[in-house]
Amino acid sequence: MIPTPPEPTAPLPSPDRLRNCEGPEEIRVTEKGAGLRLTWPDGQVLSFTAPFLRDNSQSARSKKLKLSGLAVPAAADLTISALRPIGAYAINIVFSDGYDRAIYPWAYLQDLAQSALSARKNSPLTPNDFLKGN
Repeated sequence: MIPTPPEPTAPLPSPDRLRNCEGPEEIRVTEKGAGLRLTWPDGQVLSFTAPFLRDNSQSARSKKLKLSGLAVPAAADLTISALRPIGAYAINIVFSDGYDRAIYPWAYLQDLAQSALSARKNSPLTPNDFLKGN
């Protein structure tokens, strides 16, 4: 699973990219709703935790709270309750806290994963990073 980076938001993709982005071959909610796993036609697999997705919602309400400095990080035990297709370009995720307003286009999820990986590569190592393999 991809951990939540300090500033995890990726910008929304261009309208052309949103229209032309091919969707995943498989969409799977992980055990007990803890996250989401997407398998793409090229074999790439992206996994996200539910709190990471909730924190990166691009709904108008979420953006307003972030800009106002009032956004509260999602609870660590947040889960995915349901998925709803939005045409052929996105999904709507319903979370265990009742939040059901964000639409996650396929292109945004790909960009979000790339943004999170870049942030992780650029973050300093911690003592826990050295203990992971032991």
